[in-house]
Amino acid sequence: MQVWLNGRVMPIEAAHISPLDRGFLFGDGVYELVRFFDGVGMAMDAHMARLERSLSLSGIHGLGADQARHAMRSVLQANGLADAAVYLQVTRGAAATRTHVPPKGLQPTVFAFASPCPGLDGLSTPAGIRVSVQPDDRWRRCEIKSTSLMGSILPMLAAGQTDAEEAVLVRDGLLSEGSSSNVLLVRGDTVSTPPIDADPAILRGTMRDMALHAARASGRRVEERAVRATELDHADEILIASSRRVLASVSHVDGRPMPGTVPGPVACHLLQGMRGQLQAAMRGVAGASRP
Repeated sequence: MQVWLNGRVMPIEAAHISPLDRGFLFGDGVYELVRFFDGVGMAMDAHMARLERSLSLSGIHGLGADQARHAMRSVLQANGLADAAVYLQVTRGAAATRTHVPPKGLQPTVFAFASPCPGLDGLSTPAGIRVSVQPDDRWRRCEIKSTSLMGSILPMLAAGQTDAEEAVLVRDGLLSEGSSSNVLLVRGDTVSTPPIDADPAILRGTMRDMALHAARASGRRVEERAVRATELDHADEILIASSRRVLASVSHVDGRPMPGTVPGPVACHLLQGMRGQLQAAMRGVAGASRP
């Protein structure tokens, strides 16, 4: 496997990061994961905008969106991949010693690697997924896509006791988000999801935005509002949106099967709408590359 580390492509065996790196010592970094289909990053502009926002809010300097795009495309090309998930991690860098307050002038550590994923032809039917409802005890700056993921790992460990693959987090009786995803509820012709500017804020998922766009384009009513956890019990469908899964249809909640078929009709329709958005973006990229 060829990886990207601090401006160079190299074999993974040659990639070495200081144990004093603040990403290792503190989880002091941010990341993005982008699905590529035929070499085109799904919602790439949205991913880069979120990366720049996470870097800005974290006070990590020294990497721009253009450099991040270059790193991602470089690992794709180096590994001969067109359909893949590319993980990019940026830490604050390595200091001479461990101090909670970082010294000024640190150079960020930038690491990226690609792993093969199914192509666009495999994106036809939403996969079934089990979930478990857990309390949301994470830190309050959830809009930063931080590598400090212990707050998300702990509810997943609890969710694993019911064979769940994702934890749907609840805070003060209200739905917030998944441990690594956004959650949407379907009731009739309405798609509801928690607002990103809740207090505390939640992550603005790129796939969440695409799913909501697909819902509006199909004529469905979209509500970004406070969603009570009890509404999970009465939803026709529950959807999970994330960059790795794109869109999944919940089959079980706390071990209880969802009513109706899985994937549900709305999940299937929205996934096709998201697929159409990606195809339009791919045609735009192809058109721009022509002389």
